[in-house]
Amino acid sequence: MFHFKRLRTRLLVVFISFSLALITLFLVFNVYSFYQGLLEYVTEKEQNAVKKVAELMTSRVTREEIRLRRISPRDWHDTIKDSLLSVSDKDQRRALYDTPPEPRGYRDDYRNERGQHGRLPPPIAAFSSHIALVDLDKVPVFGKIWPDDKASYFPIYDGDKLTAYVAYKPKKSVFAQQEKEFIQHQVIGYVVISALALVVCVLIAWWLANRISHPLMLVAKGARQLSAGHYGEKVELRGSETKLKDEIGELVKDFNFLSKVLEKNEQSRLNWSSDIAHELRTPVAVLKGEIEAISDGVRPLNMDAVHSLKEEVALLEKMIADLRQLTLSDAGALDYQMEMIDLNALLRHSVSAMEPLFEKAGLLLKYVVRGQPKMIRGDRTRLKQLVNNLLSNSLKYTDTPSDVVVCLDCQETEHLITIEDGAPGVPTASLLLLFDRLYRVDKSRSRSTGGSGLGMAICKNITEAHGGSIKCEHSSLGGLKVCIRFPV
Repeated sequence: MFHFKRLRTRLLVVFISFSLALITLFLVFNVYSFYQGLLEYVTEKEQNAVKKVAELMTSRVTREEIRLRRISPRDWHDTIKDSLLSVSDKDQRRALYDTPPEPRGYRDDYRNERGQHGRLPPPIAAFSSHIALVDLDKVPVFGKIWPDDKASYFPIYDGDKLTAYVAYKPKKSVFAQQEKEFIQHQVIGYVVISALALVVCVLIAWWLANRISHPLMLVAKGARQLSAGHYGEKVELRGSETKLKDEIGELVKDFNFLSKVLEKNEQSRLNWSSDIAHELRTPVAVLKGEIEAISDGVRPLNMDAVHSLKEEVALLEKMIADLRQLTLSDAGALDYQMEMIDLNALLRHSVSAMEPLFEKAGLLLKYVVRGQPKMIRGDRTRLKQLVNNLLSNSLKYTDTPSDVVVCLDCQETEHLITIEDGAPGVPTASLLLLFDRLYRVDKSRSRSTGGSGLGMAICKNITEAHGGSIKCEHSSLGGLKVCIRFPV
């Protein structure tokens, strides 16, 4: 549990760190993008104002006036004022030249030097300090911008002849106070939005961390229960976790399936141990009883007694051999000598060898072939053992008179072997249990007729070792039908 709590903490830290980094990059990118966009916008506005100065100077000065320095400072300042007055938007003018708002009606009361009413030009000190009128050699006529300065030059013409330049050197801080305040408000807005986004990301990260770690914690707890021998432990998800369709949901499903299989196997193991003890105890008890009867003089020691003891020992020996063979088969340690064999010839030989026993028991054994037989890859000895075990079961459990039919149906991709016998049949509920170890349909059958209960389990292992499948169905003859499929 502790480790998965640390996992949840780590997931939370990773999610939050990733979100914080992403939001920080978003904030920096947006602030930078906004700042650059506003800077370009303000610079473009200033350059347009400078262009306007150059346009006005084109109509007001001649090349000779520039060369002889006959332009008065007033003419230069008036040109700057006129270019400023050409900007119709008052807020734009304030932003360009960093001037405070003017009193209402102040412009109407203004009288210029000639006594004429006019519009009051805004202060130009901030703007004029960053522009200059320079000659063709870029030597300043008015202003303090020299050729070595990094400046932009806008041409002034006298007709079609180049007369001079208006030089423009951007301010170190191109933003006016109003624009700075606007930038601050935008940055604060971005920070607030980023903080809210971070809070939302933290909540989502907490939810995701719990959603990922909680099922894993339940699986870890269930795994500890399994390791302690408490099989059948099931992981119960809560709320929306029950709808998980991702890898975590699949993990929970696989764990629950594993737990169910382990519980079933554990129960099977307990039943197996109990059945083995019971199966071995019975012949041993019979042997002990007969030996005690002979030693007490209750039963004479003659050939009949010796024969009876011999039969019990043979049954016990057969059961031990079957157990060993089944154990080797489960472990994959049975020796299989694979070769290409004729399944039709093998079945025909086995049926021929068993026919006298069936005739003696009053049963008619038939063999039928459909289609064109093909060679298959298998172990001849194990396949004979498979067929003989099934025929022995039919011989042992089929009432007389009846027919037992062995059929080989040859198909394109597989060969189907069916062995059908007559009554009595097997209950439907027992069909799937016939291949379980030590299972008997009739629990009360004696060892002399019931066998060890391991033959069908051995048949299943042999079939699967050859890549085939085996199952039991109801027979049309009234008994049991065993179907075996082998790939060609």
